[in-house]
Amino acid sequence: MEHVMKRSTPLERNIGAKVKQYRKAKGLTQDALAARLQTQGCDITRVMVGQIETGYRATSVFEIDKLAEVLGVDYNALFAQD
Repeated sequence: MEHVMKRSTPLERNIGAKVKQYRKAKGLTQDALAARLQTQGCDITRVMVGQIETGYRATSVFEIDKLAEVLGVDYNALFAQD
């Protein structure tokens, strides 16, 4: 029996997709985003960024705040539904 990981957020509320969208729009790699977050006191690695973007890692309010700050978007933009 194959183990399937459950998403940490429902698809319709996946802020990870927004993180990926804004990260790419800024021309940042996952490594670069993780490095910028770390300079802001947010201990997130490239692997963790990937997990956030695919919805397999829960994101704290602090992390969401730092993501919005580093990506240069409004906090609420990460929750917007297309």
